[in-house]
Amino acid sequence: MTLPVSWRGTVAQYVGRLHRFHEAKREVRVYDYADLEIPMLARMFDRRCRGYEAVGYTIVLPAGAVSGWPADVPLPVDPAWKRDYAATVRRLVRDGVESSLATLFVDAARPPSPDAVGVDRARSATEAFLYRRLQTLTGTAGRFRLNAGLPIPFDGFSSMEVDLLCDKPRLVIELDGPQHLGDPVAYRRDRRKDRLLQENGYIVLRFLVDDVAKDLDAVLDSILRVLPNRRQAATLNLPGANVTTSRPYA
Repeated sequence: MTLPVSWRGTVAQYVGRLHRFHEAKREVRVYDYADLEIPMLARMFDRRCRGYEAVGYTIVLPAGAVSGWPADVPLPVDPAWKRDYAATVRRLVRDGVESSLATLFVDAARPPSPDAVGVDRARSATEAFLYRRLQTLTGTAGRFRLNAGLPIPFDGFSSMEVDLLCDKPRLVIELDGPQHLGDPVAYRRDRRKDRLLQENGYIVLRFLVDDVAKDLDAVLDSILRVLPNRRQAATLNLPGANVTTSRPYA
């Protein structure tokens, strides 16, 4: 498709011609060319996508539509997804993003299945994505461990597991899914965990899973702001080396 049409009926008419029976036909693909840098044409493209979906097509946005994004990792075209995640895509491109990291991000930003284990799956994908991003940034590469154990008794066990750990300067990052806020038992457990970590000299940063995917700028800036301050306090043996805080939810 190269003409800037947007009416669903026109889209259905055009693609309908591709659906005529042929014994060798197994799959129908439509290649739609759009200049997404022009707002009017981008809006028309979004409306065409809804027209394609209405007749059974699955939309895949080629990464080439976003300058600097890995060409082999397609991005969703849903307007709501683009609205929510565009800022994070720009941050990833700005800092540098390769295929494996881009794939982790798309997995983390994919809405969880309503029937499942979806929440836990999304949380794990987000942990993997944030860990990989920290591993590929100059200021944090090689400094964090994923799902690390600490010799702090917790919940009847002799040790405690944290989502991400930077041993020096004793920084813990925890990622919370919606179940952490909707369940009073889980909420109180997290607060006990924070207190124990703080009593043992760790600073705790907590982020919502959604924020890691939708507001990566704020998440990375918070981490990068804490690290040098924490190192300086530990080096000078200031009281701040043992005083810990947790980032409030936005």
